[in-house]
Amino acid sequence: MNILVSIILPVCGQAPYISQAIESVLGQSLRDWELIIVSDPPIDKETEKVIEKYQKDPRVFYFKNEARIGFQKSLNQGLEVSKGKYIARIDSDDIWLELDKLKKQIEFLELHPDYLLTGSGAIVIDYKGEEIYRFLEPEKDSQIRDYILYRNPFLHSSVVFRKETIKALNGYDEKLKGADDYDLWLRMGKMGKLYNFPYHWIKFRAPQKNDNIVRVPRYRRTKEKIQIIKNYQKDYPNFYKAIFNDYLKLFYLSTAGRFSAVDNWLYKKRQTSGWRA
Repeated sequence: MNILVSIILPVCGQAPYISQAIESVLGQSLRDWELIIVSDPPIDKETEKVIEKYQKDPRVFYFKNEARIGFQKSLNQGLEVSKGKYIARIDSDDIWLELDKLKKQIEFLELHPDYLLTGSGAIVIDYKGEEIYRFLEPEKDSQIRDYILYRNPFLHSSVVFRKETIKALNGYDEKLKGADDYDLWLRMGKMGKLYNFPYHWIKFRAPQKNDNIVRVPRYRRTKEKIQIIKNYQKDYPNFYKAIFNDYLKLFYLSTAGRFSAVDNWLYKKRQTSGWRA
């Protein structure tokens, strides 16, 4: 079988929505794909049963880590065994909505060899599957470059990119803990052009909004983001404005952001406006 695109799906612990993610892959109009599921222990038994059910499809491959290696290393492990010319990503709690998603993204990359990475907008849903809000990312390469130091303009579950590009960049940076994808897009942007389709092609399941799940990781990720963008201040515009905003965000998260009612409202505003972070 000729494999055009390899789809990497990492999983750890419980993944109650993984069947929805896999079904959205199976429903794609483009058929020349392989799905690489990489589990990092501990893995829930029910989740494992669901994964094993889908192994009846010869395009679905399941790799189990004997010991926990972490999210970034699991992604790189998936890259190592991938056979496709292109790489796509989906997380276990997200859903691809557009049946022609892979087809359209790969057609775009085939027609535009100077572009390395494509993504799309999203509909944000809660854990019941109900829509909370929706948003689009900056579309054109110039718009993405103007904004990329402010925030990550690509949703991981929406992307398709060239395998040769990520191999040349030695994969995801395993030293990073939360912004490994953001750093990868920044490195890709130094090699070629970037594009987001102006459509809501995925459903992105929002984390539960409480201090332990959202606020603390966002504080940590913001600190990591500050260190990352310092490495690219000469490669993209608006560095000083972006880093000033990040320091303001750290201050907010350590003060007013500690109150969940305020933070939940502002979190939604950030996601649906130009100052989303």
